[in-house]
Amino acid sequence: MDHWPAHHWPAQWPAADAAHLLVYPRQMQAVEQAMFRAGMPQAALMEKAALAVSRRVLELLTTAAADWGRRQQPVVVLIGPGHNGGDGAVVARELHVAGWEVTVWSPFARHKPLTADHLQYLERLGVPRLPEAPTPGPRQLWIDALFGLGQSRPLPAPLAALAREARLAGQGIWAVDVPSGLDDHRGQPLGDCFHSQRTFCLGLYKRGLLQAEALDVVGQLERVDFGVPNWALDLVREQGLLPCGVTTADRATAPWPAPPPAADKYGRGRLLLLAGSQRYPGAAVLAAAGADASGAGAVTICMAPDMARRVSDRYPHVLNGAADLFPSLESGPLVWRQLPDPGRHDAVLLGPGMGFAPFVAHAWEPLQRFAGLLVLDADGLNRLAAMPEGEAVAWLRGRRGPTWITPHIREFDRLFPACRHGDHLERAAAAARAAGITVLLKGPRTAVAAADGRCWQLLEGVPTAARTGLGDVLAGFAAGRGAMAAAAGQLNHGQLARAALDHVHAAQELVKEGWRHPSPPMVAERLGQIQP
Repeated sequence: MDHWPAHHWPAQWPAADAAHLLVYPRQMQAVEQAMFRAGMPQAALMEKAALAVSRRVLELLTTAAADWGRRQQPVVVLIGPGHNGGDGAVVARELHVAGWEVTVWSPFARHKPLTADHLQYLERLGVPRLPEAPTPGPRQLWIDALFGLGQSRPLPAPLAALAREARLAGQGIWAVDVPSGLDDHRGQPLGDCFHSQRTFCLGLYKRGLLQAEALDVVGQLERVDFGVPNWALDLVREQGLLPCGVTTADRATAPWPAPPPAADKYGRGRLLLLAGSQRYPGAAVLAAAGADASGAGAVTICMAPDMARRVSDRYPHVLNGAADLFPSLESGPLVWRQLPDPGRHDAVLLGPGMGFAPFVAHAWEPLQRFAGLLVLDADGLNRLAAMPEGEAVAWLRGRRGPTWITPHIREFDRLFPACRHGDHLERAAAAARAAGITVLLKGPRTAVAAADGRCWQLLEGVPTAARTGLGDVLAGFAAGRGAMAAAAGQLNHGQLARAALDHVHAAQELVKEGWRHPSPPMVAERLGQIQP
């Protein structure tokens, strides 16, 4: 079970505000309804939100025109029957007033009154309205304001056909709030979608837009603030803890272990690393690289001699706790009586590249009694998953100390077959509650969930850095950070989310410097340069 001293928890990180909260569509609708009941006119809210989108669109278009050194790009605004269409009409108006070439198209005979009023004003301004669907072309931009929030049905057949045609033509599209054709609750396409290169998410982040199946439809996600008041947020916050979306910018306020100034190497975190095998020798080296980058004071490896030599050759300061053990250490179940006493360490990392072996309960007993932080990754998780169904969760709940796990989705499904439903964040949260642990579920938008209900999801990723071995670096880095925090009495759930953010930040920096596909060793080296 988790043992987190309350007085070591940091202040709320990040702030549970409009810039960070992740909501379902119905929760966003509840916030808007609360604003309307308080006296905010619907027309005023539409104008406020759409003007914020318009300013951002104009900024991006003006910058692009300057960068390309060419005249302004024509814009076609696709307008739906509801208030999302009204938002689009305001954007069209503002672009026209600013001197841009704008046309609008709406295939609907009837519109909600506010949207109809805006369309009427566009006509009075002389903004052309296309009689037929626009033809996709590379020299124009479409702004998708067809359906927006809360979609639950596939696009009508003519719009679905237009969406297919636009995608085949590589049509540039920016979406207002939610791309048309996407279920923003589950994060899944409802059929054909208007694939956007950029989505302007209004008010609060909709969690469905962060799910793996949605990313190709959403493109680059931007939140557009329209001043959601805290008392309106309270209506959804009082229903329970809401997850927070975090970016690398949030690293500045994230928890960071701070050992006492007089701490020696053992006071700066003692980590025992169990990794590698004949089949996966590089995993041990990469996990050690991550651990070394964490700044932990003393890292001890325990692995077969040939693996240990590989690590020692690169990191001579890493201690070899298995120097006197026989070479068959990696074969069969681990015999913990042969290993260094886990109790001498602040954290143990088990699993990267160890290869599969059956779970032997008595061999794992010392780990269950271990009062420090246990980090399970890769084959550590797979070995635990080999237990009879349900027993792995019971084993985790029976742990004396805190546990972090860092699976990818296939490892997760093997370990938690009962948590296969829901989005990335829902699945991680269900497993964390069931097992009393903290779960880092890797993916295009990594999710972190704690047993007490707090959850985080990264709003950023680096697709070109998705390479074999990067998870080994992350596991070693997170375990080293955890060891440092545990030694200082500062261990908390948020530090695992911070480690994931640092991991992404390191890859981002390398990509910015021209390394399109940064390798795991490069990411590990950059992690070692990260400052609080």
